[in-house]
Amino acid sequence: MLEQTSIIREKRKTVKITIDREGNITVYCPFGLSLKKIEEILESKRNLLERKVSKAKMLTSRFSKIINMEHILLFGNEYIIVPTTKVNKPCFTDEYFLIPKKHYDAGKVSFYIKKIVKEIAERVVVKRFKDIIQNYKFDVSKIIIGSYRAKWGSCDRFGVIKLNWRLSMVKPKLIDFVIFHELTHLKELNHSPKFYRELEKLCPSWKESRAELKNYSFLLELY
Repeated sequence: MLEQTSIIREKRKTVKITIDREGNITVYCPFGLSLKKIEEILESKRNLLERKVSKAKMLTSRFSKIINMEHILLFGNEYIIVPTTKVNKPCFTDEYFLIPKKHYDAGKVSFYIKKIVKEIAERVVVKRFKDIIQNYKFDVSKIIIGSYRAKWGSCDRFGVIKLNWRLSMVKPKLIDFVIFHELTHLKELNHSPKFYRELEKLCPSWKESRAELKNYSFLLELY
């Protein structure tokens, strides 16, 4: 059995394995599945799981100040969070995210991060989206900035595109990738080979961007 592995038995037909940002492995499995079979499954995936555990720990170390809310990300850049009596509302400067000391002491850092960054997304990400679609013929009925725990964006058959406000924390090229990804769904609602051929036309570097965006998945759960 791999280290830091937990087993949760529940009413399900398949086995699901997850790894959290501390590198802990959780196996969700059917009630009747034997421990021996679980160990065999884990052993068959040992190399892959060890790589994912190593990567999770590496990313946690790399973004430790973000996770501990000592720093904040905005468009891929880190800003130091500083409590101060010199401002009445949170704001960004060249290097810092200033927050009123009374709010900081009250434990409202996460609240104000969400509030300010979402407001920025509603302006900057939406503007970027509108700038992009000006150059293409897409039938978009509505753009929505929302809060989603498991996705960066979505598109439905009615032409409604939803983008996660946390996108304003990642690099602009990754924002573009998500926008192009969702726009491609206006032509192909699935992830078929045709979908990726169409995405390639809009975003030739989509594979690299998709891989890089995965490094920021922790943001979906952090705030």
